[in-house]
Amino acid sequence: MDELEFCIKGMSYPLGMLLEGSERRHGEFVRVTRNCITLPKVPFAALCYLTGIALYDSLDLVDKKRLQNDYRALELFRRKMLGSKLGDALAPYMESPGRHISPGERLAIDWLEFEARREKVEPYLERIVELEKTTGSRDALLKETGFLGELSPDQGLLLVYIAEDEKLRGLINAALGKNNPQFREAVIRYFKALQG
Repeated sequence: MDELEFCIKGMSYPLGMLLEGSERRHGEFVRVTRNCITLPKVPFAALCYLTGIALYDSLDLVDKKRLQNDYRALELFRRKMLGSKLGDALAPYMESPGRHISPGERLAIDWLEFEARREKVEPYLERIVELEKTTGSRDALLKETGFLGELSPDQGLLLVYIAEDEKLRGLINAALGKNNPQFREAVIRYFKALQG
């Protein structure tokens, strides 16, 4: 999993699944097809946003409706990035995404695969929810979540994605960062890419 896939799965795990195994090519516009994604030379944060929008646009109406909250996550990412110190450099891409995206093929999310993966990480979510109820503090919870070291970075992103509550997502991210070296390394690579 590269930094782009990590970024997309951090906002929308199902959209990120569409990038798995895709060949990356350089081109003038972001364009997604079944086995390939064309990527322009633009700042990484803009590339994340444009790729997310291109993937979302490639979906049928049923999947778009199912992923409405994920689209909101893409827009929240856009607002955060535009409000950051990188905002001026990102504005030409993030304020007019249509100028940087070329229509590709219709893509479909493999929901059966998504559910199979979800079933594997749900027990971890249940354990964390239980620990949140029984431990007295955030520090105590973080000490008790060593079992998250068993997860791959991909499974960690899915675990965060399926957590409904924003506070719980923050706790899971902190626990993964503390107890999962592979996840921590992936986060560091992602943030370095964001900073250019």
